[in-house]
Amino acid sequence: MYFTSRETTQASWEDYTVIVPSVSVGNVGQLAADLLISTLWMNKVGYFYDDSILPVVGNDPFCNRESSGQCKLVTGCEVYQSNEHKLVVVQQRSPFAKGKRDQFVTKLVAWIKQHQFSQVVHLTSSYAHERLDYQMIGAQQRYLITPKMETKVGELLKEHPEWKRLENRNISPASTQLGNTSQSSTPGCLYIPGGGIAKMLYENCVTEDVPLLVVLTFCSEGDNIPDAIRLTSYLNEWLNVIDLKGTSTAPDSGQVQTPTDWKIPTSWRLTFGSSFDQTIYH
Repeated sequence: MYFTSRETTQASWEDYTVIVPSVSVGNVGQLAADLLISTLWMNKVGYFYDDSILPVVGNDPFCNRESSGQCKLVTGCEVYQSNEHKLVVVQQRSPFAKGKRDQFVTKLVAWIKQHQFSQVVHLTSSYAHERLDYQMIGAQQRYLITPKMETKVGELLKEHPEWKRLENRNISPASTQLGNTSQSSTPGCLYIPGGGIAKMLYENCVTEDVPLLVVLTFCSEGDNIPDAIRLTSYLNEWLNVIDLKGTSTAPDSGQVQTPTDWKIPTSWRLTFGSSFDQTIYH
Protein backbone atom coordinates (compact mmCIF):
# COMPACT_ATOMS: atom_id res chain seq x y z
CA MET A 1 0.00 0.00 0.00
CA TYR A 2 1.40 3.35 -1.06
CA PHE A 3 0.34 6.38 0.99
CA THR A 4 0.84 9.76 -0.65
CA SER A 5 0.75 12.76 1.69
CA ARG A 6 -0.22 16.24 0.53
CA GLU A 7 1.91 17.72 3.31
CA THR A 8 5.56 18.59 2.81
CA THR A 9 6.49 17.15 6.21
CA GLN A 10 5.58 13.77 7.70
CA ALA A 11 2.49 14.04 9.90
CA SER A 12 2.76 13.01 13.55
CA TRP A 13 -0.38 11.12 14.63
CA GLU A 14 0.82 9.50 17.87
CA ASP A 15 -2.01 10.94 19.97
CA TYR A 16 -4.69 10.82 17.24
CA THR A 17 -7.69 8.54 16.80
CA VAL A 18 -8.04 7.03 13.32
CA ILE A 19 -11.49 6.07 12.02
CA VAL A 20 -11.76 3.51 9.23
CA PRO A 21 -15.14 2.65 7.64
CA SER A 22 -15.96 -0.67 6.02
CA VAL A 23 -17.58 -1.26 2.64
CA SER A 24 -20.52 -3.06 4.21
CA VAL A 25 -24.29 -3.48 3.90
CA GLY A 26 -25.97 -0.15 3.12
CA ASN A 27 -22.56 1.59 3.04
CA VAL A 28 -23.39 2.84 6.54
CA GLY A 29 -19.79 3.05 7.71
CA GLN A 30 -18.79 5.11 4.67
CA LEU A 31 -21.79 7.43 5.09
CA ALA A 32 -20.88 7.91 8.76
CA ALA A 33 -17.31 8.79 7.76
CA ASP A 34 -18.66 11.35 5.25
CA LEU A 35 -20.77 12.85 8.03
CA LEU A 36 -17.75 13.30 10.30
CA ILE A 37 -15.61 14.79 7.51
CA SER A 38 -18.34 17.23 6.51
CA THR A 39 -19.27 18.31 10.04
CA LEU A 40 -15.70 18.83 11.26
CA TRP A 41 -14.50 20.46 8.00
CA MET A 42 -11.66 17.97 7.90
CA ASN A 43 -8.74 18.60 5.55
CA LYS A 44 -7.65 16.07 2.97
CA VAL A 45 -4.04 15.19 3.76
CA GLY A 46 -3.35 12.28 1.44
CA TYR A 47 -4.58 9.18 -0.31
CA PHE A 48 -3.85 5.46 -0.64
CA TYR A 49 -2.80 3.83 -3.86
CA ASP A 50 -2.91 0.04 -3.90
CA ASP A 51 -3.96 -2.68 -6.32
CA SER A 52 -6.37 -4.05 -3.72
CA ILE A 53 -8.72 -1.08 -4.26
CA LEU A 54 -10.56 -0.62 -7.54
CA PRO A 55 -9.67 2.73 -9.15
CA VAL A 56 -12.32 5.45 -9.15
CA VAL A 57 -12.37 9.21 -9.62
CA GLY A 58 -15.18 11.67 -9.01
CA ASN A 59 -16.25 15.13 -7.94
CA ASP A 60 -15.63 16.45 -4.42
CA PRO A 61 -18.59 15.17 -2.30
CA PHE A 62 -18.15 18.03 0.19
CA CYS A 63 -17.99 20.88 -2.32
CA ASN A 64 -20.46 23.72 -1.70
CA ARG A 65 -20.76 27.46 -2.19
CA GLU A 66 -18.60 28.17 0.85
CA SER A 67 -15.76 26.05 -0.54
CA SER A 68 -15.85 27.56 -4.03
CA GLY A 69 -12.47 27.33 -5.73
CA GLN A 70 -11.21 24.67 -3.29
CA CYS A 71 -13.04 21.63 -4.68
CA LYS A 72 -10.80 18.76 -5.74
CA LEU A 73 -11.29 15.43 -7.45
CA VAL A 74 -11.58 12.42 -5.15
CA THR A 75 -10.13 8.94 -5.57
CA GLY A 76 -10.84 5.47 -4.18
CA CYS A 77 -9.32 5.82 -0.70
CA GLU A 78 -8.38 9.11 0.94
CA VAL A 79 -7.20 10.36 4.32
CA TYR A 80 -8.70 13.37 6.14
CA GLN A 81 -7.46 15.08 9.29
CA SER A 82 -8.74 17.40 12.02
CA ASN A 83 -5.97 18.82 14.19
CA GLU A 84 -8.47 20.44 16.54
CA HIS A 85 -10.14 17.12 17.39
CA LYS A 86 -7.00 14.99 16.92
CA LEU A 87 -8.91 12.84 14.48
CA VAL A 88 -7.97 11.10 11.22
CA VAL A 89 -10.54 9.49 8.91
CA VAL A 90 -9.66 7.02 6.16
CA GLN A 91 -12.52 7.19 3.66
CA GLN A 92 -12.80 4.29 1.20
CA ARG A 93 -15.10 4.97 -1.75
CA SER A 94 -14.58 1.94 -3.99
CA PRO A 95 -14.79 -1.81 -3.36
CA PHE A 96 -11.89 -4.24 -3.24
CA ALA A 97 -10.46 -6.05 -6.20
CA LYS A 98 -11.40 -9.73 -6.16
CA GLY A 99 -9.31 -11.70 -3.68
CA LYS A 100 -7.45 -8.64 -2.36
CA ARG A 101 -9.19 -7.96 0.96
CA ASP A 102 -6.62 -9.89 3.02
CA GLN A 103 -3.82 -7.91 1.40
CA PHE A 104 -5.52 -4.59 2.17
CA VAL A 105 -6.17 -5.42 5.83
CA THR A 106 -2.58 -6.54 6.38
CA LYS A 107 -1.20 -3.36 4.82
CA LEU A 108 -3.71 -1.15 6.63
CA VAL A 109 -2.73 -2.53 10.04
CA ALA A 110 0.95 -2.07 9.17
CA TRP A 111 0.25 1.57 8.21
CA ILE A 112 -1.65 2.14 11.47
CA LYS A 113 1.25 0.74 13.50
CA GLN A 114 3.77 2.78 11.51
CA HIS A 115 2.00 6.04 12.40
CA GLN A 116 1.44 4.96 16.02
CA PHE A 117 -2.17 6.05 16.32
CA SER A 118 -3.48 6.23 19.86
CA GLN A 119 -6.56 4.15 18.99
CA VAL A 120 -8.47 2.81 16.00
CA VAL A 121 -12.24 2.88 15.38
CA HIS A 122 -13.82 0.78 12.67
CA LEU A 123 -17.35 1.68 11.50
CA THR A 124 -19.39 -1.04 9.84
CA SER A 125 -22.85 -2.61 9.55
CA SER A 126 -24.44 -6.05 9.51
CA TYR A 127 -27.56 -7.56 7.95
CA ALA A 128 -30.66 -6.90 10.05
CA HIS A 129 -32.31 -10.12 8.89
CA GLU A 130 -29.45 -12.11 10.47
CA ARG A 131 -30.25 -10.88 13.98
CA LEU A 132 -31.19 -13.22 16.77
CA ASP A 133 -34.59 -12.74 18.40
CA TYR A 134 -33.32 -10.82 21.42
CA GLN A 135 -31.21 -8.53 19.20
CA MET A 136 -34.38 -7.10 17.67
CA ILE A 137 -35.20 -5.38 20.96
CA GLY A 138 -33.56 -2.16 22.10
CA ALA A 139 -30.51 -0.45 20.60
CA GLN A 140 -29.44 -1.72 17.19
CA GLN A 141 -25.78 -0.79 17.66
CA ARG A 142 -23.05 -3.12 18.93
CA TYR A 143 -19.32 -2.92 19.56
CA LEU A 144 -16.27 -5.17 19.58
CA ILE A 145 -13.08 -4.33 21.44
CA THR A 146 -9.58 -5.76 21.33
CA PRO A 147 -7.80 -6.62 24.61
CA LYS A 148 -5.42 -3.66 24.30
CA MET A 149 -8.29 -1.25 23.64
CA GLU A 150 -10.23 -2.66 26.57
CA THR A 151 -7.44 -1.66 28.94
CA LYS A 152 -7.82 1.92 27.66
CA VAL A 153 -11.59 2.46 27.48
CA GLY A 154 -13.23 -0.74 28.75
CA GLU A 155 -14.31 0.75 32.09
CA LEU A 156 -15.56 3.91 30.38
CA LEU A 157 -17.80 1.94 28.02
CA LYS A 158 -19.29 0.05 30.96
CA GLU A 159 -20.59 3.38 32.26
CA HIS A 160 -22.83 3.62 29.18
CA PRO A 161 -25.56 0.93 29.49
CA GLU A 162 -26.70 1.62 25.92
CA TRP A 163 -23.34 0.33 24.64
CA LYS A 164 -23.75 -3.41 24.04
CA ARG A 165 -20.97 -5.78 23.11
CA LEU A 166 -21.65 -7.88 19.99
CA GLU A 167 -22.82 -11.31 21.02
CA ASN A 168 -20.96 -14.37 19.77
CA ARG A 169 -23.17 -16.94 18.12
CA ASN A 170 -23.27 -20.36 16.53
CA ILE A 171 -23.82 -20.28 12.79
CA SER A 172 -26.58 -22.88 13.02
CA PRO A 173 -30.07 -21.31 13.37
CA ALA A 174 -30.93 -24.05 15.87
CA SER A 175 -28.54 -22.45 18.38
CA THR A 176 -30.67 -19.30 18.78
CA GLN A 177 -31.74 -18.79 22.39
CA LEU A 178 -33.86 -16.00 23.83
CA GLY A 179 -32.33 -13.91 26.59
CA ASN A 180 -28.71 -14.99 26.14
CA THR A 181 -27.02 -11.63 25.52
CA SER A 182 -23.59 -11.92 27.10
CA GLN A 183 -20.66 -12.20 24.70
CA SER A 184 -18.44 -13.84 27.26
CA SER A 185 -21.00 -16.56 28.12
CA THR A 186 -22.35 -17.14 24.61
CA PRO A 187 -20.83 -20.14 22.83
CA GLY A 188 -19.89 -19.89 19.20
CA CYS A 189 -17.84 -17.49 17.13
CA LEU A 190 -17.72 -13.93 15.88
CA TYR A 191 -20.38 -13.47 13.20
CA ILE A 192 -20.75 -10.21 11.23
CA PRO A 193 -22.61 -11.02 7.97
CA GLY A 194 -22.39 -8.15 5.49
CA GLY A 195 -19.76 -6.43 7.64
CA GLY A 196 -17.02 -6.20 5.02
CA ILE A 197 -13.52 -6.41 6.51
CA ALA A 198 -14.71 -5.92 10.12
CA LYS A 199 -14.06 -9.46 11.35
CA MET A 200 -10.77 -9.75 9.49
CA LEU A 201 -9.53 -6.39 10.77
CA TYR A 202 -10.57 -7.22 14.34
CA GLU A 203 -8.73 -10.55 14.34
CA ASN A 204 -5.65 -8.97 12.76
CA CYS A 205 -5.59 -6.19 15.37
CA VAL A 206 -5.89 -8.73 18.18
CA THR A 207 -2.88 -10.58 16.77
CA GLU A 208 -0.87 -7.38 16.26
CA ASP A 209 -1.89 -5.94 19.66
CA VAL A 210 -3.52 -2.86 18.11
CA PRO A 211 -6.13 -0.91 20.16
CA LEU A 212 -9.28 -1.28 18.06
CA LEU A 213 -12.96 -0.57 18.68
CA VAL A 214 -15.43 -1.88 16.10
CA VAL A 215 -18.77 -0.06 16.12
CA LEU A 216 -21.57 -1.52 14.00
CA THR A 217 -25.29 -1.22 13.41
CA PHE A 218 -27.84 -3.71 12.13
CA CYS A 219 -29.55 -2.51 8.95
CA SER A 220 -30.90 -3.44 5.53
CA GLU A 221 -30.20 -2.02 2.09
CA GLY A 222 -32.21 1.07 1.19
CA ASP A 223 -32.11 4.67 2.38
CA ASN A 224 -29.35 4.22 4.97
CA ILE A 225 -28.78 7.90 5.80
CA PRO A 226 -30.78 7.59 9.08
CA ASP A 227 -28.68 4.52 9.98
CA ALA A 228 -25.49 6.50 9.36
CA ILE A 229 -26.66 9.40 11.52
CA ARG A 230 -27.60 7.04 14.36
CA LEU A 231 -24.26 5.21 14.12
CA THR A 232 -22.28 8.47 14.15
CA SER A 233 -24.30 9.83 17.07
CA TYR A 234 -23.71 6.54 18.91
CA LEU A 235 -19.95 6.90 18.36
CA ASN A 236 -20.09 10.54 19.42
CA GLU A 237 -21.40 9.52 22.85
CA TRP A 238 -17.90 8.20 23.48
CA LEU A 239 -15.64 10.46 21.37
CA ASN A 240 -17.54 13.69 22.13
CA VAL A 241 -16.35 15.48 18.99
CA ILE A 242 -19.72 17.17 18.44
CA ASP A 243 -21.85 18.93 21.04
CA LEU A 244 -25.34 17.72 20.13
CA LYS A 245 -26.97 19.38 23.14
CA GLY A 246 -27.09 22.78 21.45
CA THR A 247 -24.37 24.61 23.38
CA SER A 248 -21.54 26.20 21.43
CA THR A 249 -19.00 28.97 21.65
CA ALA A 250 -20.37 32.43 20.91
CA PRO A 251 -19.44 33.58 17.38
CA ASP A 252 -18.10 36.92 18.66
CA SER A 253 -15.91 35.41 21.37
CA GLY A 254 -12.92 35.00 19.10
CA GLN A 255 -12.85 31.25 19.73
CA VAL A 256 -13.47 28.42 17.31
CA GLN A 257 -17.20 27.66 17.23
CA THR A 258 -18.08 24.04 17.92
CA PRO A 259 -20.69 22.44 15.63
CA THR A 260 -23.95 21.66 17.44
CA ASP A 261 -25.47 19.39 14.79
CA TRP A 262 -24.39 17.08 12.00
CA LYS A 263 -23.62 18.85 8.72
CA ILE A 264 -25.08 16.77 5.89
CA PRO A 265 -22.67 16.52 2.91
CA THR A 266 -23.94 18.24 -0.22
CA SER A 267 -23.49 15.03 -2.22
CA TRP A 268 -26.24 13.35 -0.19
CA ARG A 269 -28.84 15.45 -1.97
CA LEU A 270 -28.39 13.24 -5.04
CA THR A 271 -28.15 9.88 -3.31
CA PHE A 272 -31.16 8.66 -5.31
CA GLY A 273 -30.59 10.83 -8.38
CA SER A 274 -32.11 14.16 -9.34
CA SER A 275 -35.81 14.95 -9.00
CA PHE A 276 -38.11 13.83 -11.81
CA ASP A 277 -39.89 16.09 -14.26
CA GLN A 278 -43.48 16.19 -13.02
CA THR A 279 -44.76 17.28 -16.47
CA ILE A 280 -44.38 13.68 -17.66
CA TYR A 281 -47.58 12.91 -15.72
CA HIS A 282 -49.64 15.76 -17.25
